[in-house]
Amino acid sequence: MSSTLSRRTFLSLGAVVPFAGSLSRLLPAVVGLPSGASSFVSVPPSRLADTRPEQGVGGFTDLDPNTIRVQIAGRGGVPANATTAVLNVTVVNTSLAGYVTVFPAGTTRPLASNVNIERAGQVIPNLVTVRLGAGGAVDIYTQSPADIVVDVNGAYVPVSDAVSAGRFVGLETAFRVLDTRDLGAKVALGETRRVSVAAVVPATASAVVVNLTVTESNGPGFWTGFPAGGTQPDSSSVNTDAAKQTRANQAILPIGTVGGVRGIDVFSSSGGHLVVDVAGYFSGPTDAPAATGLFVPNAPYRTLDTRELAIGRLYAGWTVEFGYAGLAQSQAVVVNLTATQTRRAGYFTGYPARTVRPLASNLNASYSNQTIANHAILRTSTAGVAVYTQGGAHLVVDVAGYFIGQPAQAVLPAPINIVPPPTPPAALPYILDIPKLARTGTVVEGIGKNIVDNGFIGHWPGTGFAGEQSHMVLFGHRTEHGGFFRYLDQVGPGDEITLSTGDGRVFHYRYDRRDLTDSTASAIYNVGLQSPLPSVSVVACSKPNFLPTDIRFRIVVTFSLIGVDGE
Repeated sequence: MSSTLSRRTFLSLGAVVPFAGSLSRLLPAVVGLPSGASSFVSVPPSRLADTRPEQGVGGFTDLDPNTIRVQIAGRGGVPANATTAVLNVTVVNTSLAGYVTVFPAGTTRPLASNVNIERAGQVIPNLVTVRLGAGGAVDIYTQSPADIVVDVNGAYVPVSDAVSAGRFVGLETAFRVLDTRDLGAKVALGETRRVSVAAVVPATASAVVVNLTVTESNGPGFWTGFPAGGTQPDSSSVNTDAAKQTRANQAILPIGTVGGVRGIDVFSSSGGHLVVDVAGYFSGPTDAPAATGLFVPNAPYRTLDTRELAIGRLYAGWTVEFGYAGLAQSQAVVVNLTATQTRRAGYFTGYPARTVRPLASNLNASYSNQTIANHAILRTSTAGVAVYTQGGAHLVVDVAGYFIGQPAQAVLPAPINIVPPPTPPAALPYILDIPKLARTGTVVEGIGKNIVDNGFIGHWPGTGFAGEQSHMVLFGHRTEHGGFFRYLDQVGPGDEITLSTGDGRVFHYRYDRRDLTDSTASAIYNVGLQSPLPSVSVVACSKPNFLPTDIRFRIVVTFSLIGVDGE
């Protein structure tokens, strides 16, 4: 990263905004071509390397037990003078959680990642844009033992002046050209689905940038994109390793024309629903020459990691912004976008900072505590790039380069506060765990018979929530309908309870006091206020000696907060 760039952090309105540099000092326009400017060359997808001996592909050199080198330039249709490659890297036969980093051959491995592995047996791909190193090769490091498959999708070659072909043109917002869920039928096992892109891509374009999302997968398998009417290559674009999965990956594919349809074909080995979103395209040889849209690569570097920021893990609905080297002369940036420690399922949307957020997604999480990455080409503004998280997570952004052009004008106000926003309260339901009683139950809103008679723990309406500086009251049965609080009288000094919430937090409370009250709401609530806030009172019917049970009295056991995991 340039020495003129430094990280600032703005925290406001549920947003954490790291940004690089002073915008007032940035140049308003491109002056000549930046060093390393290059144009895209469309390459039909093909397999360059596969470390699985039984596949017989080879194409790599072992450097050490964790690193291989793969020659890219001059192979698989990649020009010999290519400076950057677009690869689909798939990790198979995984043994442990870990990550994979692709970087220029012969250089020091950077603090960056391209593919993240969560478990043994996972099959996970990601598109990678990477500058080529020594001899036109890349090095690939895997933290834990796994096999690596490398397919080429395209390359960039150096240019010294304006050109016609190979310039990126980004759409204002991604355009959905296919969603088989709207058609009422999945892509079948072994089917090739033709997808027209003519609605948003001009006839002169040479290649299209698409997000391929597979959802409700039938089972393990692969999906391959290629030019419409072309020969299906020995490569893959998206992989699933189980039924009912949702997986997404970006692809840059040549455009074919067959039967009057201009577009791409997508083959599925196993079947499932397919969603195709067009993010942009590359110009063709008959377009007017220009410098706008040329690519300027860099060695991978990390520009954002919310794990290093005081704000902590992002909550649902929060937005983070980042800057990068070259922002002032770019229209879009190429990044690897990684979400980790996700709070729940949800999507992530990258867009020009301080502009209206589009209805699109660049990354999808399927469950809490997931680590998932996706290659993304994100448009930028004079304020950088914003990423919105629907469900909350830590966010990591690694930069591979940018496309020359004018950033959009930031039109919305910048954050004005520089203090962390208040931590939001957690929404119900919660999971209550009382280790002393070896009981775990679900907390939902309400204390009526429809709640507690069905085995739930009732959250007393109007009382506080986890994450607030307030007092919460929970109610349940002692002898009926499972009798969750039957032995509540046995909880005492030193005992703790936890409330686990849907956004990934765990609230720990320790016993503070035990009281006996009548059945009135005011008596029950007020006695709990004698404990330090935030607090929670667990309430049930009781005899005067605290044993089960007499509907005239209530046992009220109050706990005070001692800590929160997952903030």
